Amino acid sequence: MEPRFLLKIAEKFGTPLYVYDEDQIRKNYRTFLSAFKSKYKNTKIFYAYKANSSLAICHMLRQEGAGADVVSECELITARRVGIKPMNIIFTGNGKTDRELQTAVDSDVIINVDSMDELYRLHKIAKGKRKSAKISFRINPSIDARTHPKIATGLRESKFGIHLENDLAFKAYRLAKELEWIEILGIHTHIGSQITDVKPFKETAEKIMQFVCELKEKLEIKLRFIDLGGGLGISYRRESAPSPESLAEAIVPVIRRFNARMGYDPELWLEPGRYIVGNAGVLLCKVTGVKETPYKKFVSVDTGFNALMRPAMYNSYHSVRVLNKSEEESTEIYDIAGNICESGDILAKERKLPKVECGDIIAILDVGAYGFSMSSQYNLRPRPSEVLVWGETVEVIRERETCEDFFEKQYVPKDLLE
Repeated sequence: MEPRFLLKIAEKFGTPLYVYDEDQIRKNYRTFLSAFKSKYKNTKIFYAYKANSSLAICHMLRQEGAGADVVSECELITARRVGIKPMNIIFTGNGKTDRELQTAVDSDVIINVDSMDELYRLHKIAKGKRKSAKISFRINPSIDARTHPKIATGLRESKFGIHLENDLAFKAYRLAKELEWIEILGIHTHIGSQITDVKPFKETAEKIMQFVCELKEKLEIKLRFIDLGGGLGISYRRESAPSPESLAEAIVPVIRRFNARMGYDPELWLEPGRYIVGNAGVLLCKVTGVKETPYKKFVSVDTGFNALMRPAMYNSYHSVRVLNKSEEESTEIYDIAGNICESGDILAKERKLPKVECGDIIAILDVGAYGFSMSSQYNLRPRPSEVLVWGETVEVIRERETCEDFFEKQYVPKDLLE
């Protein structure tokens, strides 16, 4: 999106403001899908709702044919509300409550079982409803995805999944096969997020497919699908990042080799989130002041980590642009300081920018994934509005919160009002 266009949007809708590019989202989805479809026709894409669950974006991807990877009851309900068919929804995540499992069984979605405890509880719930629960198991392959430790989910020390070691995963499938109200449909793994090397994906595919062969040969379990999760990284610093094409080239030959050994071709499921929406979003904010100390120059803006948590939580890097000034004039080094009362609320550190002044508009780039979805009302700061752009058209898809929204669900006992 051009700086002049973003400036007009900021002027019309105010700041802070999330802006999403519909054309870019659709392009990203189609690029990802075609990369795999060209090599493995039996491929399905399940968009990871945790990346960005704005209703307009979920509807857009439903139009494109995407299923839904959901990790909570409300994400599941969102997927159903936008019209995703139950068999195109996989309910992942650890620590599912009984209520969530009940909702999943009632909704006929696929439940991605994370532990033996969850399997026992799910079978009890399904038996009580006299309705089969469709499942896959989430497998922990003990793979180092070489990403930030907080988003590496396939490590052996991770809280996610059932391990292959000590035949734990094998025993889980063997037991599930014997349970009357459990229907096994597939297998799932997800090794992390923002992965910028395809080698861990290939290594994971080798381990998972070897195990799938064992299920066929030893337990006569024939799976409908193999879900290798998501996690493909994007370029935040304008560095090179692997393409969906390179990812497909790494893992599809592995799958085909094992398929030949098994004698059947299961569906391949993938769960991209960041790749689809990450580079399609920007956060616009206004400069509220510039402070120079003996040690640093700070640019204060009208938003903070309540709107964009990633820099504070992961030390994540996002490029920034002063929209009303030329980058060629960049001569000053600034920290972009958020307005949350925490020392860690620095949105960008030591950035070379044009001389910044109060009232300038700054764009924080590549925030379409894990931006608004991780936002909060900390410091009682209202969450930003969201707008969707297609062509020259801009439309609000989420209204800006107000102070009144903070009080809507709160109640004060009468004696405290005296």
